[in-house]
Amino acid sequence: MPKTVLESKFREWAGLDRISVVVHQMKCIFREITKDDFGLDGEIEVVAPKLDGKGYETTGGIIKVQAKSGESYVKQDGPDSFITPIEKSDLEGWYNAPYPVFFIVYHPNDDKLYYKEIQSYVRSTRAIFQAPLHIKFDKRTDEFTPASYQRVAEMSAISPPRVAWDQREKLYSNLLLVKHWPKMITYAPTDRESYTVIRESVEGFLPPFTVREGSLYTLADLVDESCVLRPFCDTSRIRQHASDAWVREESTRRDYVFLLNQLLGSHVRRCGLFYNRDFRRNYFPRENDVEKVFRESWYNVRTGRSAPARIVTKYYEYGLERFWRHLALNLSFRHIGNSWLLQLVPKYFFTEDGEIPCPEDLVGPYTTGIKAIERNPHVLNHILFWTDVLSLGHPSIKISLYYKTAMVIEKEPFSGIANFGIPNDPAIYDEGESQPEFFPPPPESSDEGESDEYQI
Repeated sequence: MPKTVLESKFREWAGLDRISVVVHQMKCIFREITKDDFGLDGEIEVVAPKLDGKGYETTGGIIKVQAKSGESYVKQDGPDSFITPIEKSDLEGWYNAPYPVFFIVYHPNDDKLYYKEIQSYVRSTRAIFQAPLHIKFDKRTDEFTPASYQRVAEMSAISPPRVAWDQREKLYSNLLLVKHWPKMITYAPTDRESYTVIRESVEGFLPPFTVREGSLYTLADLVDESCVLRPFCDTSRIRQHASDAWVREESTRRDYVFLLNQLLGSHVRRCGLFYNRDFRRNYFPRENDVEKVFRESWYNVRTGRSAPARIVTKYYEYGLERFWRHLALNLSFRHIGNSWLLQLVPKYFFTEDGEIPCPEDLVGPYTTGIKAIERNPHVLNHILFWTDVLSLGHPSIKISLYYKTAMVIEKEPFSGIANFGIPNDPAIYDEGESQPEFFPPPPESSDEGESDEYQI
C-alpha cells in the first residue's frame, strides 16, 4: 500500500528549501538533519572566503536550526510583527543547548523567512517563560536574508571575514555635503546686551541672529524694512560682512555655526519634527492617541526607488511600563577643509507621553536591545531615511529664509568605491553606477572651544 504524505510535510519542506537557498547565497553550507531526535531540522556551517581570494574554506562554526513553515505558525500578524506559539520543553531545550539555535519561520503571505537566535532572545525578553509561550518576530529587523551572514558568523563564534577581495563596494558615510550656504552677514550696532534679551522680547519667528561685541549680526537683510530685527539696532549704520571671513577665524566660526543652527532648526520644524534640547534629539512626535505613526513611503537614494512605510512613533506596554518610542536624529555641522558638511546620527527617543523623557533606567535596556540587533545595513537605511525626511521628498535639502533658498545640502551621503567588499553586504558596487521649539542657546563667548564639530 502506498505511503501517505501529509500536506504539512510539503509546507515543512518548502520552508527548509527556502532556508537552504538563503544559506547557499551566503556562501555557507546547510545540512538537513534527517534523524529528528531533538526537534532540530538542520544546521548551518559557516564558510568564509580564503584570504588569497581563491575560493572558500570552512571555519568550524555551526548553528543548529529549528524551522517552522505555514500559516499555522503565524499568529497576530501585522504590518510590523507576528508571533509563533512554542512549547516550553522546546524553548528550554534550545536555550540550554551547548550550541546556538536559530528558530526560523517561513511566512507564506510575506513569502519571507524570519529568525531569532534563541539564547540571546531569551536573555533579553522579560517573562519569556510565562504562558502563553511564543516567539515574537519584528519584520523590520528579523528577516533572514543573505545579509544575515554577519549575524550568522558572530553567533557561531567565528569572526567573519572582514573583507572580500573579489568584490568592490560603495561605502557610505553619514555626511551630507553643503553645496550652498549664506555668503553674507548683515550687521549693525545694538544696545541690547545679548541674544536672549532680544529673543525673549519677540513672539513668533525671528531670523537667525546673534549679538557680538555691541553689534547684531544676522543672515537676514537688515536693509529690508520688513525685517523684525531692525528695531533692535541702529539702522543708519548697517554693514555687510563676508561669512567666509568669519569661518576662517576660530573666534567667530562658532558664531556663524550658531546662525546656521537656527536656520536648520527652522527647517527641521517645517519637516514636522520636535526637538528636545537636553538630549539633543530631533524626533517624530506622537499624534493624538494613535499607537503607531507611519511614514507611509520614502525615497531611497541608494536603490533609486521608493521604500516601504516605516513606523516612526510607537506606543509600548510591558507589564507596568508604558512608553513611546520615537525615531530621532542628532544633527551637527562639520567644517572640513573649505567645505561644510552636515552629519546625521540616527537615534531613538523614549517618552512617557510623547514629550516628557523616560527615566534613564528604563531607556538603557531598551536602547541596548535595539542596538544589539541593528547592523550596518539598518544604520545605513536610517541615514537614507532621514535624508529623505529632511529633503521633504525633493532631490536635495533646500532650506529657506523668507521664502528664498538660503542653504542647499546634498541628499545622498558622501560615498566612495573601495577595492574590496564586506561579504554579503547589500551595497556591492555596480560598474553601471555614477560616482559620486528649537533655538539653541547662544555661545557664551565667541572664542569658546576649537572643535570643528557643531551640534544642534
